[in-house]
Amino acid sequence: MKNKWYRMKGVKVLLVVLAHIFAIATTVGVLWVCANSTFRKEIFKGKPATKYEDSQNFNEQMKDYTAQVVDGISARKYFETEGKYDPNKIVDVEAYDQNMEYTGKNESGLSYRLSDLLKWDNAMNESGDKDGENPIIVCRKNDGTYRYYRYTAFAELINSKKLQFTFSVGSDTTTEKILSALKSGKYDYSTGEYGTTNGIHGIKNAEGKTVYVDCWNYDGASINEPYHPIGAESLMDLANKDPRWNGRLSEAYSTVSSVKDSLCEKYEQYRNTNDGIEEGDSNFYYIYADLKTGAIYTNQKRFENFQALESNLDVLRQTGKYVIVKSKLKDFQTNLKSEIAEAWRDEIKNSGTTKKDFVFAACVNTNYPIEDHFYTENMFYENYGSNIRLICVLSIISLFLFAGCVVWLVMIAGRRADDEDVHLVAFDHWKTEIAAAIVIGAWLTVGIVGNFVYFDEYMMGMDTTFYSQSDYIRNALPYMIAGGFFGGYTCTMFLIGLLSLVRRIKAHTVWGNSICRMFCHLVRDIIMNFPALMRGFIYFGVFVIVHWIALFSYGSGNAIVLMFIAEAIVFVYIVYDAIGRKKIGDGLKRIVAGELDYKIDTKRMIGGQKEAAESVNSIGDGLERAVEASMKNERLKTSLITNVSHDIKTPLTSIINYVNLLKNEHFEDPRLQRYIEVLEQKSMRLKTLTEDVVEASKISSGNIKLEYMNLDFTELIMQTSAEYEEKLEERNLTEVQNISMSKALVHVDGRRTWRILANLYNNAAKYAMSGSRIYTDLVVTDTEVVFSMKNVSEQPLNISADQLTERFIRGDVARSTEGSGLGLSIARTLTEMQKGKFELYLDGDLFKVVVTFPKVQENETGRIEK
Repeated sequence: MKNKWYRMKGVKVLLVVLAHIFAIATTVGVLWVCANSTFRKEIFKGKPATKYEDSQNFNEQMKDYTAQVVDGISARKYFETEGKYDPNKIVDVEAYDQNMEYTGKNESGLSYRLSDLLKWDNAMNESGDKDGENPIIVCRKNDGTYRYYRYTAFAELINSKKLQFTFSVGSDTTTEKILSALKSGKYDYSTGEYGTTNGIHGIKNAEGKTVYVDCWNYDGASINEPYHPIGAESLMDLANKDPRWNGRLSEAYSTVSSVKDSLCEKYEQYRNTNDGIEEGDSNFYYIYADLKTGAIYTNQKRFENFQALESNLDVLRQTGKYVIVKSKLKDFQTNLKSEIAEAWRDEIKNSGTTKKDFVFAACVNTNYPIEDHFYTENMFYENYGSNIRLICVLSIISLFLFAGCVVWLVMIAGRRADDEDVHLVAFDHWKTEIAAAIVIGAWLTVGIVGNFVYFDEYMMGMDTTFYSQSDYIRNALPYMIAGGFFGGYTCTMFLIGLLSLVRRIKAHTVWGNSICRMFCHLVRDIIMNFPALMRGFIYFGVFVIVHWIALFSYGSGNAIVLMFIAEAIVFVYIVYDAIGRKKIGDGLKRIVAGELDYKIDTKRMIGGQKEAAESVNSIGDGLERAVEASMKNERLKTSLITNVSHDIKTPLTSIINYVNLLKNEHFEDPRLQRYIEVLEQKSMRLKTLTEDVVEASKISSGNIKLEYMNLDFTELIMQTSAEYEEKLEERNLTEVQNISMSKALVHVDGRRTWRILANLYNNAAKYAMSGSRIYTDLVVTDTEVVFSMKNVSEQPLNISADQLTERFIRGDVARSTEGSGLGLSIARTLTEMQKGKFELYLDGDLFKVVVTFPKVQENETGRIEK
């Protein structure tokens, strides 16, 4: 397969590194652009301003200062008398609430001094007021008007008999009950008594005259009253005294609260009229002229002369960027870029002191002689504005390059350069939901614990002014550095999660390795095996119910005892279940090991576990019967082979003898000589075959006795090699020996071991390629004696090594050569019977056999240790 370089490991590492670099560059670039409001607003314009005074932010700052000035000037009427602040000014609350104006007179009956309203405590009491434990009682008179009491005053009148409750006929209500309900603030006048259906019939005075028809707890709006209205001690006192406010106590409270808050807001506008733009503190100049009254409002003393208004406007026009607004749009003048005349006119008209006959002019000295907000913004625009668009473009390019790296990584995820298989990493084998939770959780943890929540504060403060370059670096750059790190970390988590998901999709394991699939399979298995699980579910249900009963019994003795009994039963069940599973496991191991008559003890087993154990015992019985039947068949086959071989051997011996007699006749006819030669070859082959069959039969049935002795394996190899030398030469085969001359003592049966070597040499003589070499090696180690033989087969070896050692299997598939197919099988069996190893290797036509026996150890005295 052609090597695909773009999938190589090095390419993947490079792409990951580049993706992180581009992600960090994008993050830092975005934060850099967002660090200054001027840059943000200009960067997305088709043609950004080249100078700060032509920027959108410059225009907006002028509008903000203009709104501050106009709002402050319009608020003067609420706080000044004859052009001076008047704290004793009378504020008619109702008039102000309805018309946003007041005359300085108490016309509605509800008025306060201006200073009292401005100093008022802004805190509202949600439960009523600061006297929440001394609630207001409302008493209704016969004429439909109301009288308001504090509870303490009302209770004192009741207790002193100056007022007395008149109860309904049959009512069980008492004075104490009513007072208690009123004090708690829960007296319900519709029923007459808290918690009963019988109430009072009225309230009489000391003379017995009914002065109130009923009473109840006040439930309307209420506020704390640190200051009192003019002419009254409190709003409640005002409602009792002034018929205009009787029955309107809740409205009075609400109105006072609303007016108080509104005036405080107006007062802040009044105080901050020139905040930050006082003469000598700002490059922003303004003039507001009321043409009717001739009043001039300005932050520059040189512009206070009303008569010099026009010449002062000319000065503003020549100073820098300016705007001049009059009541008519045709008179609007400005050298600001992209400003709408109507928007400016409406702002001044609706917020100023008059809707007609006004002139408003504002300008910014673009030489920036004073180091104010405009000066600082201009400095930053000059220092960074020329590069900010380039930074934005580079950030966008970095974003696209990051996306390209991600797409490339997605395409090659799970692939290698040298194959088409999908390769998963260890993380891909985790459950899908767990892997996703880890990636997302790790990202969120660093984002929150790592104090990245402070970016909210940073983003909120981006519109503020940095008064110097060092101030800007100190406040903005740390966030950009931290943001770069967080961008890199986010890239890491993103790539880990995305690439793992892609590899799972390619390997089709997203669903297959998910918890949801496990749950679905669990439900399926429960449904399919519900009858078998029913008993377990019942036990589990009882156990859970007992514990919930104990939980909700709040420590009841009987429930706790019941819970302990349930836990004890479960404990005993778990113990015996584990013992039973261990018994079944041990029984299976012993049966597998050959103890077919082993029986598992089924005592103290119940249910399905006992049935499983009995089934295992039945399996043992069945296997034992099967083994006995197999052994019986094997003995019958062995007996048959032995008997048939014996019956063949007798006539075969006669044939061989008669062939020898014919050879002694010395026939001169060549044809007769050939016939006799063929008879001799075939009869001897049949004899060898018969002997091999008998030998193999005895070995397989175990009907063979081994006579162990210590012998030198080297000598045995040399002897066998010499015996087969002539036979090898007949086929022009050369034996190349590499035999260790050191002592190679082995504890084996000499005759059977010679048979092993003879079979190997005989096999080589028959099947090795004519004219080739046969290599024999003997290696002696500290613990083993290893003999190996290898040669090249004359016939193709199209079978496996295991098949070649089976009975009656020959490498010569055409069976054109002599042989029974039993030689290698006999050699392997005899080797293994003597605790040796017989290993066969085939590599193409190369045949190799390795025979290994344990080496007999000799001690230092020369004595042999077995």
